[in-house]
Amino acid sequence: MKIEVLFITRNYLPQTGGLEIYSYNLIKQFEEKGFAQKIALTKSRIHLLWFLPYAFVRAIYLTRKHSIPRVHLCDGLLSPMGVLLKFFLGVPVSVSIHGLDITYEKSIYQWVIPRCVGKLDKVICVSRATLEECVLRGIPSNLCSVIPNGINPDDIPLCQSREDSRSELAEHVSIPLEDKLILLTVGRLVTRKGVAWFIENVMPGLPASYVYMIAGAGPEYGPIAERLRQHGLQSRVFLLGKVSDEFRNLLFHASDIFVMPNIQVKGDMEGFGIVALEAGSCGLPVVASNIQGIRDAIMDG
Repeated sequence: MKIEVLFITRNYLPQTGGLEIYSYNLIKQFEEKGFAQKIALTKSRIHLLWFLPYAFVRAIYLTRKHSIPRVHLCDGLLSPMGVLLKFFLGVPVSVSIHGLDITYEKSIYQWVIPRCVGKLDKVICVSRATLEECVLRGIPSNLCSVIPNGINPDDIPLCQSREDSRSELAEHVSIPLEDKLILLTVGRLVTRKGVAWFIENVMPGLPASYVYMIAGAGPEYGPIAERLRQHGLQSRVFLLGKVSDEFRNLLFHASDIFVMPNIQVKGDMEGFGIVALEAGSCGLPVVASNIQGIRDAIMDG
């Protein structure tokens, strides 16, 4: 079967994160049909310096060897490579844009990346908010299409009852949960996720029966822990750190409400919020900030 597209990604499993999951699932669907080849960085981003020239040379080799008619880049940072590949190979090059890969504030980044994205043949935006950010930076709107993220619900299985899930979670956090209402947030702990804001502004006003589970790691972990101490919330808010996929699934099935308390941060944005789909697929109602790409991940009401 003829290979129809060469994918290039710097974000791929076993590294963890939204971009990694996006790239993996997108490419897997094409690979299973025999339509695709990939060049993927499966190690941490400190390896990016050698990966970029390697990927460029490898892309030229694979495209010419297999007569691959198109190249797709899985995020905007790769767009300068895309411009070069388009010039050397003469094939259409497209790119997926997620959010931060187009809004990152550094002046040199903003001078280079939007210009390069605008020289490619197609721009796939994961939300309407991401498309708006592209157009704000001079990328022609006729190049852009919105294809929202999706998930496979079968990827979040749990072979036990909700009661058993809550019992297992209660044992993990060492408090009884029979009469508790469990709020849950899952994701990288960065400022835009709004977890610190939620702890400071919302949790103190909720009844004592509300507990809050936070799964994830990141630069905000320390400041969040400090806010817990300041507000005396250690018995109601649980910083679980980075968790396995299995434990994340258990959290989805044991909780009552999924919370996405995102806040506006200049130069950063939530391009979509795929975790909202994951929570929803487990039957969790999602309460989220009405901003940015989250609007495309949730149907209000």
